Amino acid sequence: MAGIICLKQANPEDMEKEWQFVRDMPEDENGLTNEWTGVSREVFRDRALPQMLFFAEGKGLPEGYVPETFYFLWDGDTIVGQFRIRHFLCESLRIGAGHIGYFIAAPFRGKGYGTEGLRLTLKEARRIVPEEEIYLRVNRDNPASLHVMLKNGGRIVAQNDTKFFVRIANPGKGRYPDKTEAEALLAEAEQHNPGPWGNHSRTAAHCAEKIALGAGLCPEKAYVLGLLHDIGRRFGKRHLGHVSDGYTYMMQLGYPDAARICLTHSFNEMRLEGYVGSFDTTEAETELIRTKLKETVPDDYDLLIQLCDSISGAEGVMHIVDRMSDVKRRYGDYDQSKWDRNLELKAMFERRMNRNLYDAVEKDTFRPA
Repeated sequence: MAGIICLKQANPEDMEKEWQFVRDMPEDENGLTNEWTGVSREVFRDRALPQMLFFAEGKGLPEGYVPETFYFLWDGDTIVGQFRIRHFLCESLRIGAGHIGYFIAAPFRGKGYGTEGLRLTLKEARRIVPEEEIYLRVNRDNPASLHVMLKNGGRIVAQNDTKFFVRIANPGKGRYPDKTEAEALLAEAEQHNPGPWGNHSRTAAHCAEKIALGAGLCPEKAYVLGLLHDIGRRFGKRHLGHVSDGYTYMMQLGYPDAARICLTHSFNEMRLEGYVGSFDTTEAETELIRTKLKETVPDDYDLLIQLCDSISGAEGVMHIVDRMSDVKRRYGDYDQSKWDRNLELKAMFERRMNRNLYDAVEKDTFRPA
């Protein structure tokens, strides 16, 4: 890579070089098709380029197609690759090609263009794609492309005789921070209010990530939500108040999914009366919690973090009964229905993973750092 690397959407101003690149792309390579191989300049100008622009706007799509944006990867004034983002998944894309396809011209392979191009494409995709993970597919006989995906945070979720199916976390148009920012937020919060709650949060994040891997959820999202569920403790030693503090803080930062977890993690029955601890909130804070709980239908991530909260100690993973007993000892009470609900959540996720919970979360070996 010699110049400034950038990703540019197909556009009329760059038509000349776009035409030459598309003309020379193979008709099909590793599953990425190109209907314009060998196209003339005039046909590219009058048909191919307008089609690319229309597809990005969802216009003129063949039946069964979804909107798709075409990008070219540039090194200085040279096009080295083409990347495509399909804006959302239909069923055939969900089990097939996924959101992103790309091609690097042969003279530029093995030089890092694929890795950097996918990194730039993922930045664009995260502004567009609504699904919580970016789906990709790669041929089993294309290890270089698989390596590119894994370097960009991909993980293999399935395979068959000819393909690997890869997913990369999508923080949902900013609905929760990425792992790096979440870890920084927790570290900064601990400076304001040091205490065992920080490592408790790290344990919950670890558990959430491991369970998500086995339960078909996004492990990065699970990790981040587990890490931030108690972030309201940044503001001091409060009981119920940490719920409203965390919710308000995450909403101020523009992370509604993280805010939701700050709210729901303490209420596995989704009712205010089930809280274990002191009701040290103002009338307005209490009403905020009550109202939001009534408005919220718990999803898999709410349930997951509720479970992880119930097995996470500051020094590592705890047996769920030991953890609940510890909370009961410290606060003097633990509602039986809340106790029973935690055991139900444990059983539910064990069924989804088809695995013992404590084995999945590495109870005997994990220690937060």
